Amino acid sequence: MDRMRIKDLLKHPLFSGSFLMIGGSMAINVVNYVYHVVMGRILGPVDYGVLASIFSLLYIISIAPLSTSVAIVKFISSAKNTKEVSVIYYGIKNFIFKVAIGSSIVVLILSFPVAKFLHIQNIWSVVFVVPILFFSLVTLVNQASLQGVLEFIGVVGPNLVSGIVKLLLGLVFVFMGWSVAGAVGAVAIGAIVAYLYSAFLFKKIIKKGKPGEFKLGPFLKYAFPVLLQALAFTSFFTVDVLLVKHFLPAFDAGLYAALSTLGKIIYFAATPIAGVMFPIVAGRHSKGESYKKVLLASLAATVVISLLIVGVYGLFPQIAIGVLFGSKYLSAQKELVWMGVFMTFYTVSYFLTNYLLSIGKTRVVIFPIIAAIAQAVLIFFFFHNGLQEVINASLYCMIALFFCLLMYMIIENEKK
Repeated sequence: MDRMRIKDLLKHPLFSGSFLMIGGSMAINVVNYVYHVVMGRILGPVDYGVLASIFSLLYIISIAPLSTSVAIVKFISSAKNTKEVSVIYYGIKNFIFKVAIGSSIVVLILSFPVAKFLHIQNIWSVVFVVPILFFSLVTLVNQASLQGVLEFIGVVGPNLVSGIVKLLLGLVFVFMGWSVAGAVGAVAIGAIVAYLYSAFLFKKIIKKGKPGEFKLGPFLKYAFPVLLQALAFTSFFTVDVLLVKHFLPAFDAGLYAALSTLGKIIYFAATPIAGVMFPIVAGRHSKGESYKKVLLASLAATVVISLLIVGVYGLFPQIAIGVLFGSKYLSAQKELVWMGVFMTFYTVSYFLTNYLLSIGKTRVVIFPIIAAIAQAVLIFFFFHNGLQEVINASLYCMIALFFCLLMYMIIENEKK
């Protein structure tokens, strides 16, 4: 009996999917963090502050891919058969390609004023954001569709390939003297390679079917609130970096960039669980099946992973900063644990929001939107005189968001 239970557990999509997503995401995050650590050491605090501000822009422009990806996963995972999967895929693919073209043109036009606001002298560092946006958008359709049918290799594979290309070429370009522009240019090439690999995986795993008529109305109706949710959650760890770059000295901006990068370890370590939970819960909810155990197991794992990393930051801040970024960044060690606490509340709030979206509760997006606006207002007008002030503003908003989401989830569950 025990062996049978173990076999059933290993075959369960939550376990196998989480294993692949967490293992793959850990590998991706290791590559990405090696990239940031190496660039932080090579470029120094001042230039790394510039690079971090550009990555904040990349996070912001990834809002559309992220939100659309969640919507695609929702619709694909709720499809009744392979024919319906094919209809949804081709309908969304054509729509996203048009969005990618239009968005890229807009970002290109905005590159010059953005560079001026952030005090970035080399305009190419910002212009390279355009191809990254385009290929991220066209890649997401393949990745999200594969995630929707629980083929999680389609999510982690392209991201891992992109990360490796970004790291290797980034080192080459920076040593060639191209500085921040070279580091960002490597990201653009990585995005192109990721698209090619995602297309290969899609053709290999999902058999091509006949395109059919897909009504974009319901998809856009769901995608829009998800877009707002993604905008809010991305804002939380990008607006602070951009405002710090604008208000504080270049050296302090580099210190904050390092803190933000270390804080994101919590997010990237724990959120793969939410990525696995989402299609499972969405599929079971659409079929009227129970998903409570999946929810509770996923939430518990998210909390445990987050708290373990915060514990390391609280006990060994000097080691965490010194080993990864070097002695030049050690003056920020007192703020590290608070950045970790902020990102823990962020990660759990992100999980709760995605759970509610997976069961169709799109009104939940109002909470992160209000919290994101509050964070931006507090930092812009009141809390921008030091690193701890900025972190405190973000932490207050995130604690309030967490409790609002928790109460909303309890109320919605009681209605059933």
